[in-house]
Amino acid sequence: MSSRATNPVLFTPALRTLALGALVAFLSGCQLSTPPSQLSILTNALPHSTVIPPRWSSPTDTNAVADDWLKSFRDARLEALVAEALINNLDLRQAAARVEAARQIVVVVGSQLRPRIGAHVGASATRDDGNDDWGTGQTAYIGAAWEPDIWGRLRAQRAASQAAYEATAFEFAWARQSLAATTANAWFLGVETRQLVTLAERAVGIYSNLFELVQIRRAAGKVTDLEVAEAGGVFNLAQSQLRADQSAEEEAKRALELLLGRYPAAEISVATNFPMVPPPVRAGVPGSLLERRPDILAAERQVLAAFRHREAARLALLPSFTLGVEGGRLDNSLLSLLQFNPWLFRSTIGMSIPIYTGGELTARVKIATAQQQEAVAAYGGAALAAFSEAENALTNERLLAQRLRFDEAALRDRAEAVRISRIQYASGATDLLSVLQLQADQIATEAAVITLRNAQLANRITLHLALGGGFDELNQAQRSGADTRTASGDSLQ
Repeated sequence: MSSRATNPVLFTPALRTLALGALVAFLSGCQLSTPPSQLSILTNALPHSTVIPPRWSSPTDTNAVADDWLKSFRDARLEALVAEALINNLDLRQAAARVEAARQIVVVVGSQLRPRIGAHVGASATRDDGNDDWGTGQTAYIGAAWEPDIWGRLRAQRAASQAAYEATAFEFAWARQSLAATTANAWFLGVETRQLVTLAERAVGIYSNLFELVQIRRAAGKVTDLEVAEAGGVFNLAQSQLRADQSAEEEAKRALELLLGRYPAAEISVATNFPMVPPPVRAGVPGSLLERRPDILAAERQVLAAFRHREAARLALLPSFTLGVEGGRLDNSLLSLLQFNPWLFRSTIGMSIPIYTGGELTARVKIATAQQQEAVAAYGGAALAAFSEAENALTNERLLAQRLRFDEAALRDRAEAVRISRIQYASGATDLLSVLQLQADQIATEAAVITLRNAQLANRITLHLALGGGFDELNQAQRSGADTRTASGDSLQ
């Protein structure tokens, strides 16, 4: 065997070259740009004339927003249904899968910052024509390649994927909150439709009794056929309304079952009464929405991801470097004949300089810039939409409560009017048409009261969601663990 096979001096120049290249790459790594602050994003997102006020337009409690809104309704069955929906809802499962995919993308992109190591093992056999001897050969080598991220392009890509992952995680948190709110609304809608069915059944009974009374009075010659026909028509319409309300109840039950991941058979039982409306909500100040609502935080992370994508696109205009090392054994008949050393070692240092790409790299920078501007505008739109949702819900809190008081008072008045008209009709002091009209008004008012009670509860849920109030401990942990931005930072330019 040749003495070169065991001579360690062969490895020294290559190792020195690689070590020097690695040291240069380590020492010359550039820092990434400071990401834009939340204030900078908001300033660029909103028109200059748009100012976020220190207080809400509607008078409200400006103390910090409270979490655990689900427990405020004191409905154990509702809490159990929300928990079931969080486990079984298929849309939420899709959102969870998107979060995991985004998390793994961070790993994939981050892997480019690390060396790539691979090995190869092979064997071959050759036979010369006219010669019975076979020549054999074996190869076994291991190699490593690394791209030093001198300018920060790869780190910018990793930071972009990390921001995108955080955005997806916040979107999942928002999906959880929205699912809890949707489930609660579906539950209260089920209560509303159940009460409307009960009211319709009572209306059928009322109009049936009136129809029978009119028929008796017609037999006695005290009323005309017109009143009998009118009473019969109202009775039939009441039965039609009962079927319509029953259909609505079935649909409401199926919608709730669908949220729970159950087969929509309309078999779920719902409560017969609404819970009491919880005490007024602490709304905080408008600016708190930017830190509390997961959908706003997700939009902010999308801006940061776009910022890093633009930075990576700009850094792609600079040269890139690669370091490689490869070593192993290559043994065959020819090398043995020539007495060459079968142990080989190779190291490489390369630099790639973009000289002409047909405008691709410049176009990528412009694309990333436009996408960043799009993300900033989307953030501004999401913020204004959130403020609008909260303002509307706060206004409706007051107006719905006032409407409900008026409708409940009207219901009491109309119930009294119906009682008096029935007495007058029995004594012949009024006609049937007046009784039927007053009775219809009473039933319609009672239906309006039922609908308003549900609307009041639904608006309370909407208000909690609009203010970014969490319904469980997980939402609080997701928000407290967020990578919040300080008031300082680079601009978006």
